[in-house]
Amino acid sequence: MEASHYTSDLDPSSVLGFGSALAMLDSTEEVARLLTGALRSMGLADLQAMVLDSSADDPTRVFGSLGTRPLPGPVVDELRRGAPFPDTADARGTPSHHRVEVPEESALADQGIDHLATVRLGTLDQEFGRVVAGLRADDTHTSLQLSSLQMMAAQASMALHRIALHREQAAQQEALRESEARYRELYENAPVAYLSATAEGKIRMANRRATELFGASREALTGRSIPNFCAGTPTGQEAAQRLAECLRSGAPVRDDEVELCLPDGGRVWVSLTMRPIEAGDRASDRLVMMVDVTERRRMESALREARNELERRVKERTAELEQANEHLEQRTRRLQALRDIDQAILAAESPEEIATATLRRAREIMPFHRASVSVVDWEAERAQVLATRQEDETLEGGTTIPLDDFFLTDALRAGEADTIDDLAARSSSGVAETVKDLGVRSVLCLPMMDDEELLGLLQIGRTRPQAFTDEDRRVGTELADHLAIALRQAHLRQRVETRTTALEQANDRLAHQTQRLQTLRDIDQAILAAESPEEIATEAIRRVRSILPYESATVTVTDWEAGTAHVLAAADNVLAAPSTLPLDEVYLSDTLRAGDTEVLSVEAYEPVPEAEARMQEMGLQSILCVPMVVEEQVIGVVHVGRTQPEAFADEDRRVGRELADHMAIALRQSQLLEEVQAQRERLEERVQERTEELESFTYSVSHDLRTPLRAIDGYTRILREDHADQLDEEGRRLLDVVHESTQTMGTLIDDLLTLSRLGRHEMNRVTIDMQALAQETIDEVRRAHATEAVTFDLAALPAAAGDRSMIRHVFSNLLANAVKFTQTESDPRVEVSGEVRDGKRVFVVRDNGVGFDPDRADALFGVFERAHEADDFEGTGVGLAIVERIVRRHDGQVWADGEEGEGASFFFTLPPAAETS
Repeated sequence: MEASHYTSDLDPSSVLGFGSALAMLDSTEEVARLLTGALRSMGLADLQAMVLDSSADDPTRVFGSLGTRPLPGPVVDELRRGAPFPDTADARGTPSHHRVEVPEESALADQGIDHLATVRLGTLDQEFGRVVAGLRADDTHTSLQLSSLQMMAAQASMALHRIALHREQAAQQEALRESEARYRELYENAPVAYLSATAEGKIRMANRRATELFGASREALTGRSIPNFCAGTPTGQEAAQRLAECLRSGAPVRDDEVELCLPDGGRVWVSLTMRPIEAGDRASDRLVMMVDVTERRRMESALREARNELERRVKERTAELEQANEHLEQRTRRLQALRDIDQAILAAESPEEIATATLRRAREIMPFHRASVSVVDWEAERAQVLATRQEDETLEGGTTIPLDDFFLTDALRAGEADTIDDLAARSSSGVAETVKDLGVRSVLCLPMMDDEELLGLLQIGRTRPQAFTDEDRRVGTELADHLAIALRQAHLRQRVETRTTALEQANDRLAHQTQRLQTLRDIDQAILAAESPEEIATEAIRRVRSILPYESATVTVTDWEAGTAHVLAAADNVLAAPSTLPLDEVYLSDTLRAGDTEVLSVEAYEPVPEAEARMQEMGLQSILCVPMVVEEQVIGVVHVGRTQPEAFADEDRRVGRELADHMAIALRQSQLLEEVQAQRERLEERVQERTEELESFTYSVSHDLRTPLRAIDGYTRILREDHADQLDEEGRRLLDVVHESTQTMGTLIDDLLTLSRLGRHEMNRVTIDMQALAQETIDEVRRAHATEAVTFDLAALPAAAGDRSMIRHVFSNLLANAVKFTQTESDPRVEVSGEVRDGKRVFVVRDNGVGFDPDRADALFGVFERAHEADDFEGTGVGLAIVERIVRRHDGQVWADGEEGEGASFFFTLPPAAETS
């Protein structure tokens, strides 16, 4: 395309029309479409595009076309990535053009674009992007075209700037609308009344609370003058004038309380606050806030009236209070004295101390010549004097008085104070006579009550007859009540302390019992783990030391027939264990022989000089001797020694008895176990001898049977091969029967020989790769039997210790049995697996054959024992006996599990490989 081509289509009016069209657009997309369309229609480019830079809201966007076609995707991506668009702003910041050569290997070049003219889109302080005009090879822009391109870019920049400003203004207006809506909502729903008024006081707006306050609608309030609502009273007129002046001047008002006359004639007091509101060019409005304070002012008025009434009453009562002041001071002194008494009572620890402390201070509030505090013991029918005070002297208490001689009236028993107005006017004896002789003429008796029970009496004596007033009764009753509470608390405290002491003692006993039981349990555990009588005794006396401390301890068992005593264990003793002594060197009194516990001093050992010498050598002063009794027979004695005389309490005896009983049972069980073990060993020796004889006999008989059996088999073969034509069909059948019988007998003899050799075969224990051995045996069974239909599953097997050739026999017999008993199945399957269980290697051969009766599982491993009839499955009944003999020689176990028709599983165990050493 020639340059003249562009020049011919360029019309300045088109550029001006382009600017006019831009002024009507509202979006960047429309500007882009108009700009690229104008470039295309004016023939300024073969490829025209506008690239808008990315912003916080939008990624980089590309608008344009290639001729009349949309821009291909690769071209758009290339322009979006920023095909070299250097900054083309001139020094003045105005848009300018720049020529960019298009690389040969680019999406633009693929579309035939040779070079680009790029012009900046933007203002002095804002960048929008680039205008891109692409030309094919040999085409170029004239100066006029470039000027037009720059002019159009500038016009587009102005349009984009205008659109951006418009969007910003729209966002601000939206924010303003939201703010106004929030303000209006707050204004409308405010908990106080808001009014907007003019400077003249005319209401322009009112919120919901204002309509509720005035009892009128917004329409009824609008236009009304706020000062006109003030009540028609002198103070109301003054408030209206003051408010009108503030409205005119715009002076703020804060918390001014005025009375308003409502439209319905009612009146209300409000706290009024006002401030001016700026309203632009027009005159400022006034924002008025009103809070209803009618109820508060009513309450204030009521309070003023009440205060006035109170002042009147105070004046009336002042005289009475002045008169009562002296009584109050007396009461205060009495309360202070009672407080001092309470403090003294709290510091006291016993009823006697409480009574003494009370009487020492009681004279301050209730003068007396003589006073006493007594408590009543109804069961003993006596009263005990806790404390007595004569003038300023405290007398020793502790005196007990029979209730018959104690002043107890029905009123006192009912909890009411009582008086003796004049002792001289009464015939008296005993205590009353003694008190009268001490100068007491009248007595005030005050009961101390616990609920409805009389605890005792506080008795106040004075030297004048009829000396007690009602006030004395009140003061005395209060003092007696304090004393009653204190004595009851002291009694409860004593009970609590006694109970606490008992609980602590019980807790100590429980802790000791728990420790004793735990120690005995530990002893039982140690005894169970012990393997000999000596170990049993040693563990027992070692562990019992925590609950039965000792300086010396021995456990001795007696052999009455041999006349000896065997020392099983000794701790911190001159005796060595184990050792054997004559019975006459061991203390065994008739008490011990009878099975009873005995505590001895060292002097009791004089009949046994050897034992006495050992005791003295160790410095022992007391010895606890506890016989061990089993089935009313003393089998030994536990001796526990201490270096203090009379050192063993009843609890020590109980612990020693329990220890001896535990040890007696354990030692008896140990003896029985040794006897059973010895008997077992003798029986095993006899069984071994009989087994060897039987094996020798079986071997001899089996070997001797081979010769005639071979002869029978040989003659049968000759008859079948050389003389078969001379025999009829029945003869040949009988000959076949003889031949099969000789084969079966031969197999049986071979199995018996194998079984007999197992007892004499010397085992060669090695580590066996059970996996490899099982696989070898499976291969042998496959070759020896028709097993094409049988599926063998061999799992991973752990290594074991044993004789490899003998274990091969085990696998061979079990696998052959599995094949034999699955031959009737449509899908015969044999599995071999193994695992480690409790340190042993457990192997299993499992099949899905005919199974067996589970009640005969244990009998299957006997010689000639069969799970099924010989007519159903061939065999000699010796194979599983061979398996059992081999596994038993390896110190293992063998067992079977199965159900009829559900297959069978044969298990056997072997020692781990490490035991081959």
